[in-house]
Amino acid sequence: MSVRLAARRLALLGPSPSSSLAVTQPTHSGNTYPSSQRRHKWSINVFKGWAKGGGKEAAASRGSDLVAGELDDPKKRQQFLERNMHGAVEDNIFQDEIEAPKPVAAEAQQAEQKTRENMAMVTDPDPRSRIRWQRKKVIQMVRSNGHQTKEQRLRMAERQLLHRSQFMPTSVKKLVMLARQIAGKPVDDAIAQMQWSKKKMAAEIKYYLEEARDLAVAQRGMGLGSVNGEMLDKPRKILTKDGKWMEVADPTRMYIAQSWVGRGPWRGKSIDYKGRGRMGIIQHPSTSFTVLLKEEKTRIREHEEREAKKAAKGPWVHLPNRSVHGQRPYYSW
Repeated sequence: MSVRLAARRLALLGPSPSSSLAVTQPTHSGNTYPSSQRRHKWSINVFKGWAKGGGKEAAASRGSDLVAGELDDPKKRQQFLERNMHGAVEDNIFQDEIEAPKPVAAEAQQAEQKTRENMAMVTDPDPRSRIRWQRKKVIQMVRSNGHQTKEQRLRMAERQLLHRSQFMPTSVKKLVMLARQIAGKPVDDAIAQMQWSKKKMAAEIKYYLEEARDLAVAQRGMGLGSVNGEMLDKPRKILTKDGKWMEVADPTRMYIAQSWVGRGPWRGKSIDYKGRGRMGIIQHPSTSFTVLLKEEKTRIREHEEREAKKAAKGPWVHLPNRSVHGQRPYYSW
């Protein structure tokens, strides 16, 4: 940015014979313009023409065909600014930015291509292994004549993500309480629970939950119902396995289907000093945290399956009223 001062910030405090900014305007209708006035970015050339004589014709011959009164028109003022502000105006404080070279389209395309390559590296880090795995699955499908198990069909229709954390410096007994606290809750509610929890490892659990949520969105496309237009017309009321009723408006909303902890290696040992000159050994544990994220489509399907099973069972019918014979009159051992 240039250190030149803007011309519109300069003003004369009084008339001065040596200043070129002190302009005496001609008399019109008995009124005389003040001898001291503020310079504008469009008035410098105009009023120079009036000062040197000739009025509007002289100003037009010097590159300006507008007077200050005509600049009140927004369209004419915009044309004047476009003609005068994009040239070599020395008093323009934005001249450096105007003269700066604009980014070339090739550079923008190169940056976009680099972004796509980085995204491909994240979503598909090992394409050769992925192709081998897909080839193996196609061979298995051909050998089985296209027959798929129920689990395979569900995996193709419903998305999920399994995320495991690093080993954290805590015990299984302490971390399992947090894992039970967030099981079955939506991801956003679980993150809010960990944000306001007083437990020491709650901040770590919150970090891994956010990481699992971001990976699920970027890699599996989960939780994008509002973007893809998969929202339900009206909320649907379902019954969970825990016996709680809930309403689902977005079938792609992520929830924590399972969360568990696993024991890791010992981090180290320390001495546990006891009485009468005795001591013990304290082993410091480490524990990992694993979470399985699924979409609300899974809970809706499980609710429909339970309702269908209940409807297929039919009403309960008691046994007929008849005598019972031969019910093991002797001991069976």
